Amino acid sequence: MHSSAATGLSPTTASLLSASSSQAVSPNHKSYLGIWFNKVPKLTPLWTANGENPVVDPTSPELAISGDRNLAILDHATKSIIWSTDANITTNDTIVVLLNNGNLVLRSSSNSSKIFWQSFDYPTDTLFAGAKIGWDKVTGLNRRLVSRKNSIDQAPGIFSLELGLNGDGHLLWNSTEPYKSSGDWNGRYFGLAPEMIGVVMPNFTFIHNDQEAYFTYTMYDDTAIVHTAIDIFGRGFAAMWLEGSQDWLIHYRQPIVHCDVYAICGPFTICNDNKDPFYDCMKGFSVRSPKDWELDDRTGGCMRNTPLSCGSSKDRTGLTDKFYPVQSTRLPHNAENVQAAISGDECSQGGGTQMKDVLLVATKTFISL
Repeated sequence: MHSSAATGLSPTTASLLSASSSQAVSPNHKSYLGIWFNKVPKLTPLWTANGENPVVDPTSPELAISGDRNLAILDHATKSIIWSTDANITTNDTIVVLLNNGNLVLRSSSNSSKIFWQSFDYPTDTLFAGAKIGWDKVTGLNRRLVSRKNSIDQAPGIFSLELGLNGDGHLLWNSTEPYKSSGDWNGRYFGLAPEMIGVVMPNFTFIHNDQEAYFTYTMYDDTAIVHTAIDIFGRGFAAMWLEGSQDWLIHYRQPIVHCDVYAICGPFTICNDNKDPFYDCMKGFSVRSPKDWELDDRTGGCMRNTPLSCGSSKDRTGLTDKFYPVQSTRLPHNAENVQAAISGDECSQGGGTQMKDVLLVATKTFISL
């Protein structure tokens, strides 16, 4: 299937997207069913169907309406299903249409209002103009944005942008730790995000009732090409395509700095927005997966170069573990209080249990080596 939108605010294309760059990290060539802007020469994936289950060579994929009338990616040789819309179909005349707004729709060919499945209900990392982010409280459908795994892998990452059932928005790490809140809706914008009322996305709608809780936006300028998404670093952004420079201009980004994103560098790392790159391992630690770091996936963080002796059954007087200070650090989310220590030597007397953890004292971090 290859369907292009001729007009509309975000002209898009749907097809099997080939991630040939993945050969750099894997001998297998991967392919995805994706949607992107057909008027933007810089390939910008907006939606991916089979991010968690790519088509891998030598499989030859086929995009078709399957026997149960769902849209499916099939193994051409075996006809086995690699991915499917998996909707409850109540007719024998389904067709797939890519609308001008970028919504891929599975519907009845005889009744265009009879929609069985649509990509707007299952976003990946991008919020299309006219699409909803939030809850259908009746069906339990939660439309949320999820970052991609890394710079080439279309699989879901660890960060998400979600709207709660109470109507407040959050950026989340691992769907559990919020690190940025939108605040309450004030009728024009979310209270903690006044920057969102700029020229890029001027028309917002927020609905919160017993049936739904969702946010959406539309454009006043239908010729503008806008990309609103969550990036692989866990930051939400809104960008506009500039034809003159042939590049994206970011008008809005939250959090503004990388280090405000929860666990952006992974465990045993140092985040410093004044350095390039902004991430590094702590002293005594090394990168757990250099290959992943090269692709901007640092969830594995760093690992200890030398095992701690405090985990053994040795007498505490024989411990060789030492501590060193790291200046100008901040307390982590949900920090736990420990008995105050004013020096590394005093901190080292805290016992084996404490020596396994990162101990924070005032503006210094004493790290066990």
